[in-house]
Amino acid sequence: MIKAVLLDLDNTLLHNPDSEFAAAFRLRFGRHLADCCGIEHGLEGLRRGMRAIYEGRDGQATNAAVARSGLATALSLSEDAASSALESFYASSYRELQSLTAPVGRADELVACLLGQDVLVAIATNPLYPESAIRQRLAWAGLEQFLEDFAFITHSENMHFAKPETAYYTETIARVGVEPDEALMVGDHETNDIGPARSLGIHTWQIAEENKLAGLFQHARQADWRNAYLPRQLTPEMIQPQYMGNVGALHGLLSEVKEHQWMQRPDPEEWSILQILCHLWQAETNVHQPRLRRILQEEDPFIAALPAPGPDIPPCHDDGHEIMKWFWQERRRTMQMLADLEQAAWDRPARHSIFGLTNLLEMAHFTAQHDRLHIAQLCQTLGKCADWNGNDAIEPTAPGLSAD
Repeated sequence: MIKAVLLDLDNTLLHNPDSEFAAAFRLRFGRHLADCCGIEHGLEGLRRGMRAIYEGRDGQATNAAVARSGLATALSLSEDAASSALESFYASSYRELQSLTAPVGRADELVACLLGQDVLVAIATNPLYPESAIRQRLAWAGLEQFLEDFAFITHSENMHFAKPETAYYTETIARVGVEPDEALMVGDHETNDIGPARSLGIHTWQIAEENKLAGLFQHARQADWRNAYLPRQLTPEMIQPQYMGNVGALHGLLSEVKEHQWMQRPDPEEWSILQILCHLWQAETNVHQPRLRRILQEEDPFIAALPAPGPDIPPCHDDGHEIMKWFWQERRRTMQMLADLEQAAWDRPARHSIFGLTNLLEMAHFTAQHDRLHIAQLCQTLGKCADWNGNDAIEPTAPGLSAD
């Protein structure tokens, strides 16, 4: 069932002549740096910052931080100076670019229709711009009235991957709080939007040039349209991007944690954020890795589910960011173990005491689902999640349901 619709922005909700817009952007950016900072070669810094977003990313830093660092290095600026220059550009010269854009017809009607059906609506735009710029672009698209209704808006300050990386899409669905087959990605571009989303098992709808959103609008008005989508077949290529994207989603949520929130428990039966992170690290080390290794090394092993952890597991450390480092170290080991496997290895069978007959691929996918279960739990603890059924917050997930 479709629980969330991910909407691309440029040339899906907002007419944007790509080449013309890019040229105008570069011209104004160069002028702005010359005026504000006395820098005559600002475009080289911009190019380096944008390139850095796509070079060897591991989900540890936001796109904004990477771009800012690249800009600062290229122009011999401090990071504070680079940040100030970017902020002032998006607050001034960037606004002049609105004249090049125009709203796509029925964009506002489509969003209102989806929200009226209690579907989670996320803006899945390429996160190369900061939040302030994306909010401006949504206003240019005539969608300003929905800004607080969107379940999630991707931008450079909250995302750790960019299109067309497949990890971008898994980071996005993890932040929205749905599984791949519960999401519909809507976009105009095969390479950036449709292909990578489809490869992860996300359902897709490509916008046709001739009618733009009219076809989707009519589709979304049909009775029971959300049940017309069947899950896609699981493939090995879906696994690693999910592992990476989930790590990015965790980093994004942890950046919003205030000091007093680490040990807070929303309910006596619920875990604190520190406990959630400890569980993720310990499960990766003591459950997921050994289970996958057994399937690779043994013939048709029987895997017994562990007893559900109770609500009072002791925190393993008092620094959540340190625990996250431990988790990332173990996640890299898991990814290395699964790298470059032949199809026969992914098909190796096993028997699970809860899931029954299974194989390596399904168990590897379960690891990614386990991530998202506790990402949602962490999100709920922070009060950052909207329920796809229209409630203000998702009901807490009991620790005992983690099914390790």
